[in-house]
Amino acid sequence: MQRLSRAPEDMRLPLISDTDRRKIAAYVDLFRNGDFDAIRAMLADDVKLDLVNRLQWQGREKITPYFTRYAEVSKWRFVLGAVEGRPAMLVFDSDGPMDGPAHFVLVEWSDGRIAAIRDFLFAPYVLEAMDWVRLG
Repeated sequence: MQRLSRAPEDMRLPLISDTDRRKIAAYVDLFRNGDFDAIRAMLADDVKLDLVNRLQWQGREKITPYFTRYAEVSKWRFVLGAVEGRPAMLVFDSDGPMDGPAHFVLVEWSDGRIAAIRDFLFAPYVLEAMDWVRLG
C-alpha cells in the first residue's frame, strides 16, 4: 500500500471546508503549544473521549486527566494531517523514527465545540492498514 506521506505539503483535504480545516489546525497548534486550558474551553459539556483499546469517558470534567497526561510527556510531536481522508492530528514519537506517525487523533465538532476525541495511542497498529498524509 502506498503511503500518501510524500504528497505536497500544501495539499488540501478533499471534501473538507476551510472552516473545518481551520478548527483542526487550531486544535493541533494548541496541542503543540501545550495550551490545554484553551482546548478545555472548546469542549462540549458532554464531550466523549475514546482512548481506543483503553477507556471511554464522557463529560468535560471526566476527560481532564487526558490532557494532563499529554502535558506531562514531552516526546510527542503533533502535526496536522489526514487519515483515510479525514482530518486528524498525527502524533510522532521524537524518540523513534520520524518517517511515520506513532498514532493519530480524530476530533469531531458540533456547534463549534469539540464533541468527540478518538485517540489511537493504544492502537497504533491501525496505521498499518491506513493511508495518511501530513498537511503542514
